[in-house]
Amino acid sequence: MSYTETGVTLSHLVPHDAGVVVVVGNAHPDKVAQCYVNGDLVAWQSSPAPTWSCDLGPLSASDVVFLLAVDPAEGSTNFWAQAFADSDAGNRLYVRIPQTICPHRPGDRWRVYRGAADAAEATIEVFTGPIYPGGRHACGFGSHLGSGFGYDAHEAAGFGAGFGVGEFAFDCELLSWRSDAMGPGAYPVTVVGLDAAGNESAATTMSITLTTYARPAQNLTVAGYAPATDTLVLSFTESQDIQGG
Repeated sequence: MSYTETGVTLSHLVPHDAGVVVVVGNAHPDKVAQCYVNGDLVAWQSSPAPTWSCDLGPLSASDVVFLLAVDPAEGSTNFWAQAFADSDAGNRLYVRIPQTICPHRPGDRWRVYRGAADAAEATIEVFTGPIYPGGRHACGFGSHLGSGFGYDAHEAAGFGAGFGVGEFAFDCELLSWRSDAMGPGAYPVTVVGLDAAGNESAATTMSITLTTYARPAQNLTVAGYAPATDTLVLSFTESQDIQGG
């Protein structure tokens, strides 16, 4: 395993209607360049070369791009955790919960709410999905006790099928949701279960703090020019995270 952050540089960006092309300089004749967005490995160079063009698609104001040079055989290997352990690129909310054996039934769903940065409550519904996608692993301890521990009798995976794997198999199947790119701040998050009638279970609440880089100012324009003082007047939209500076 061999990688380095030095010698691989962002040369320039080429915006287009569907996103942005990143032109990368690679000073290593024996390595390929990788491109990470918010910790995800999104593309890598097919073979060593001094330049590489990578089409990233659309980026938001809070997306963060990182470059790495690695051995060609490891171009598809994600080295984010090792190479960028101290990076403040956590700009998305992650929620992961285990599929629980009971009291949920086939057809039940789970829902995620979030609040704005530093808000007191999570009031924005951002996701609703099945607890058992496609009916997989829909089972409950006590239903059909003695035959399969499952809602669909002896064919269900049931309590016994995963016993001893992880924490009673709870960590074998994780339900997950990931937000779009967000700015820094503490976000309240609430997760509830929904039965077939739409009744919500007791809520699980949490606060997720993002410490990513401040979003840049935008919309830089020339507002005017004063010939008498040879002064160029510029205007821009302030960063949502740095105001009045």
